[in-house]
Amino acid sequence: MTGPARIGAIVLAAGASRRFGGGKLLAPLNGAPVLAHVLRTAATLGFAATIVVLGHDADAIEAAIAWTGERRVRNPDPDAGLASSLRLGFEALRDETEAAGSPCDAAVVLLGDQPLLDPAVVRALFAADTTPDRPVVVPSYAGGGGFNPVVIHRAGWSVFASVSGDRGLGPFLRSHPELILEVDMPGTNPDVDTRADLAEVAWADRVRRNREQVDRHREVPDGPDFYGPVTALFRADPGRTDEPTLERLRTLARPGETWLDIGAGAGRYALPLALIVEEVIAVEPSDGMRTALGELALEYGISNVRAVAERWPPAPDGALAGIRADVALIAHIGYDIEAIAPFHDAMEGAARRLCVAVLMEQPPASLVDPFWPPIHGEARVALPALPEFVDLLRARGRAPEVQLDPRPSRGFDSLDELADFVRRQLWVAPGGIADMRLGELVAASATQADGRWSLTTPASAVGVVSWTPR
Repeated sequence: MTGPARIGAIVLAAGASRRFGGGKLLAPLNGAPVLAHVLRTAATLGFAATIVVLGHDADAIEAAIAWTGERRVRNPDPDAGLASSLRLGFEALRDETEAAGSPCDAAVVLLGDQPLLDPAVVRALFAADTTPDRPVVVPSYAGGGGFNPVVIHRAGWSVFASVSGDRGLGPFLRSHPELILEVDMPGTNPDVDTRADLAEVAWADRVRRNREQVDRHREVPDGPDFYGPVTALFRADPGRTDEPTLERLRTLARPGETWLDIGAGAGRYALPLALIVEEVIAVEPSDGMRTALGELALEYGISNVRAVAERWPPAPDGALAGIRADVALIAHIGYDIEAIAPFHDAMEGAARRLCVAVLMEQPPASLVDPFWPPIHGEARVALPALPEFVDLLRARGRAPEVQLDPRPSRGFDSLDELADFVRRQLWVAPGGIADMRLGELVAASATQADGRWSLTTPASAVGVVSWTPR
């Protein structure tokens, strides 16, 4: 297949976005309009030409987007359907590239409401080993979803004249599978059709950018059990009475109930709740955390916590398939879950009476955010946290109740222990140049009180969020 310099792009951005309530392509998504994310991806791919088909909201889109050479054409009758925009975009692409004496070998169709499109997917479609009798190349996502984007080689350009209605290429491709080459791809490529979709995409975008940033800078791998070496940080007395968040959870617990603690860790909340309810099912994939939980349960004589070595959402044929409890709880997990909607759906599906989430206004690792610029040369991409989770619930039609308490300071027994925590959160290898610099910064920033070492952080809160599952 030819390289992207001989490929043109058609970006479809003419829809009325009725399910969204209008204006979805300009809806803000982590600092930029939805459509701007798609155009940014197109720009990174270096197309011979990029045609953006506008219709509804055309004037507002023209004014709001920082254009970088894309040609805009307007569909005079966008209500005629997606196919009319597709044909209009193709004709503009063909005319522009042929008039310039550099006709394209292929066209890729991008949807303006798919802001999480990964450039690697498009490159994989470019590189696919196709033939003239199979001129259409589409992704087949492991997580499901439609055939978007679509690459059509010149031999298949007659399909543009064959489409009709408001569903674009979809019906034509389904009726002509002999023309299609499917390329297996991981993940998904979600559309933004509703406000709930936007909240989910915004969450996923931040998680993905956070992960990509780590991968750019990491000096050490995560290891098979990331939390195994630091389980001591998560041990706590089940009978403690000095934690407001735990007191709120105790008021929600009822004797005779079963609670499902998803990501139970070393039992920080599972063990205290077990003193009230009939049973706690503690879902925890970390071997180290489960070992710590078992040791604490034995130490305090707690026998009604059942630890399950599974991840969430549960596998259809796993140990948690069909699990049901009165209350489903997550505590300080979810911040880095990219596919938050299936996670949330499975949580609600497992809860009969109530769902509860304990989350911080800023994710736990934000404690070390000030060290990112001097060590890695850029600010940390913030993970979503409590505010984004509450927005997500409301966008999905839930009515969460939120109770806030001050975020407790995290203390460490020694300066070395604090430095090791910071090192792990920055993925810095021990003993290297970056580690030497980091040690100096931690020593200069740390304070000691009552024999414990800590870092000064801005005031923040922990929220206990509860809602009725659907």
